[in-house]
This record gives sequence, structure tokens and C-alpha cells, in this order.
Amino acid sequence: MLIRLNHFLCFVLPLSTFFFLTSGPHDSFGALAWTIPFWIVLLVDWLGPELAPQQSANPQSGFFDGILYGLALLQLVNVGLMLAYISQLHWQTADDWLTGLINLVVIRFLVGTSSGTSGIVVAHELIHRPQWFMQQLGKLLLCSVCYEHFVITHKRGHHLSIGMPQDIATARVGESFRDYWKRVYIGQLRYAWHSELDRLGISEKPFSHLKILQNQVLQGLVIESLFVISITIIFGWLAAVMFLYQALAAIRILETVNYFQHWGLEDGRYGNTFGWVSNSWLTRYALIGLSCHIGHHEDENKHFHEINFSDQGPKMPYGYFVMNLWVKLNNVSYQKMALSELERYLHSNKSVS
Repeated sequence: MLIRLNHFLCFVLPLSTFFFLTSGPHDSFGALAWTIPFWIVLLVDWLGPELAPQQSANPQSGFFDGILYGLALLQLVNVGLMLAYISQLHWQTADDWLTGLINLVVIRFLVGTSSGTSGIVVAHELIHRPQWFMQQLGKLLLCSVCYEHFVITHKRGHHLSIGMPQDIATARVGESFRDYWKRVYIGQLRYAWHSELDRLGISEKPFSHLKILQNQVLQGLVIESLFVISITIIFGWLAAVMFLYQALAAIRILETVNYFQHWGLEDGRYGNTFGWVSNSWLTRYALIGLSCHIGHHEDENKHFHEINFSDQGPKMPYGYFVMNLWVKLNNVSYQKMALSELERYLHSNKSVS
């Protein structure tokens, strides 16, 4: 029973975002106070217990599907509430401007973090499901962060060529997050676009072919553009800007996770493994099993609660929430740790063999 309750940790951040949005607008101190749940999550991820590999839960799959649907609903509702919240802010006086700007900062922080740690994570799970409805729901969640083409780059690219030179999502040894971000943000879109052209058999002048209308990347871009246009008309330009800003924040969280999950593992030079290992108890449950990443690559068709935990890889010293900030705030320090751990992992494999 207690193990089942652990799975509700994934609702902490999206629910705190929901209550912030439904109880506002807030004054400056009130708005900042709503960031406390995130700092608590970060602290627990840093100092909390490690995951016991033998821990497992066996409720019916409907229990876990309910978690996915609940998180998906919260993501879509939170984005809508964010837009309504922004449209209610006042900008007449100096105090209004100060309060409004602080609220915008907190909105970006809370909604962007929730979209990145709940929305995209749930979308990642759903696009791997065989049911058409679940896949479409996953795509809708990705549209809420303007990253629908991730479906193609992740499933056709990353999963089929993980660790190989052509895998855009694998960070190279010595590659900083800044360089990685510059490479993948546009690179993911470019890869997905050309993948679709190959699928449709269009090699030259793609827009001269009617088949281009079947291009899933183009369809996603049209839907996302319609979202932005509709938001601008209904809620105003500021809401549209913040929608794009929270989307960018969420994508950076996703790509930071991609960065440290596979950093330095290209070409198998540091042993045969699909990724880095995290033993964080909070990460395991707050991110619906995302940290069992090696098991996910071993069998991408397994549901998040079915994936076996594997420790066959270099070890992260902290959970995903701490690692996300470390990678961005002190990348030089992170790379030193990562390179040292990769060397340790390589030597430990050699000694065993």
C-alpha cells in the first residue's frame, strides 16, 4: 500500500502549480511563496533515500493509466489557467508592474517546470503506448510545449541509434550543455523533417508535392501555430509570449535530461550500457519511472511501472532534479564528475571481465 502511495509524488509539482494559478493573482511575496514546493522536492532529491531495486508495486494497470490521464489533464488545465491568469494582471501603476513582473517570473518557473517534469514526461510515456488515443494524447501534450516533432526524433532516431554518431540526443564526451542545446534544439526539428520527407518519398522541392500535407512535422507545426494565434486573439500578446516561454523552459528541461542520461556514452567507449543510473527514490516516483532509463531502452514497449531497474551503467550522484540544475549552473564541475565516473565504470567493467 505504501509503495502505491509513492506513485502519487508525481502530482506534487503540477498540483502546486494548479493551486497557485487558481488562487491568484498574488502579491509579490505570495507568488514567490508558491515556489516552496519545488525547493522541497529539490531538497528531498538531494538528501532523500535511495531506491531499493527490489521495490515494486502490483496494482492493476488501470491504476497507472489513471495517473497518466490525471497528469495529462492537469497539464492542459494548467496551461489554460496560466493564460487566463496572465490576462488578469494589471499594469497601471508602478506597484502593478512590480507585482506583475514577479508573477510572470513565478508563472514561468512553475508552469515551465511542471510542463517539463510532468507534461513532457507523460507525453514520452504515451507516445510509446500502442493505443491510438494514447499516442494522440501524447502528441497533444507535446503541442502544449511546441515540441510535437519529438515523437519522430525520439522513436525513429534516438531509440534506433542510441549511442551511435547519428544519434542527435547522445551528448559527446566534453560537450557542454550550451553546445549540446545549440546542436539539438534545431537539430531535432531538422532530423524529424527529413525523416518525414524520406518516409513520404519526397527528395526535392517538397512543397511542390501534395504528399507534403501528410508530413507529420508540418501538421504539428500548423497545430502549434494555430495554438499561438488563438492564444494571442483570446488572451493577448503577453499570454502568447508566456506560452512560448514556458514551452522553451519545458524543452530545456527535457533536453537537459537527455544530456545527462547519455553524456559520454557514444560509440561504447566506456562500456556497453544504454545510460546513466540514478538511485534517487524521489526521481523514480515523481517522474513516473523515467530514471529507469536503461530498462526503457532495453524494452521501449514496457509501461513505466513494469520497467525493471538496472544499475548497469555509470552512477549519477544525485537525482534528476538536482542533476538538471547542476548541468545548467556549473557545467564544468558536472563534466569533471562525469568523466571521472565514466573512467571508474570502465575500469570496473575491465576488472570483472
